[in-house]
Amino acid sequence: MCPHCGRDAPIVFHGALPYCTACGALRTPLSGPSVNLAGKPARFGGAVANVVGWLVVVVGLSTALGLGLLLYALWTVALALAVALPIALVVLFVGGGLVTAGRSLRRSGVDTERAAREQALLSLTAHRGAVTAGDAARALGVGVADADAMLTRLAKQEPDRVTVDVDEQGVVWYRSAPATGEQFDARVRVAERRRVGTEEASELGDEGIEERTELRR
Repeated sequence: MCPHCGRDAPIVFHGALPYCTACGALRTPLSGPSVNLAGKPARFGGAVANVVGWLVVVVGLSTALGLGLLLYALWTVALALAVALPIALVVLFVGGGLVTAGRSLRRSGVDTERAAREQALLSLTAHRGAVTAGDAARALGVGVADADAMLTRLAKQEPDRVTVDVDEQGVVWYRSAPATGEQFDARVRVAERRRVGTEEASELGDEGIEERTELRR
């Protein structure tokens, strides 16, 4: 729980400092899950378990095969199978279990990371009312394309909590809509930003617009 905005928002590390993903205030390191670290231990453990599992399978089956061939050359086929087959079965059981566990851990890590990012995006949109993909990217420390993809997926999965607006300039806004009151707040904030832009343009007049155009060039 953030003491500044009062939301149960994850934290994000920018460098060595943790910040609230909702309001951007400085937080203590252990005050919430981190979107930078969420799911990474499970994904790392899953990768290690997967590699170890395949090593066990390859080395174990090679050992069982070599031992079986040696016994077959020295004694009989029955003795070779009696020794090599149990070893191969144990190797497949252990190695296959490690590979399966590794895949499960990786999926768990991906789901944990996704859940942390979605919670951060929900907290961010609820706090600000309306955000763009650039706002979300800066808050989460990810690329704009990644933030836009996450917001789009979240709007599809949670249409009652996150909706999409496009203003007159073609800017896509993702706004929080968990309740009637917050829907109104989100619309007001987007409308205010549009009104400010319109008033600035009218105050500048034609000369001001031409000056800004020249500067951009």
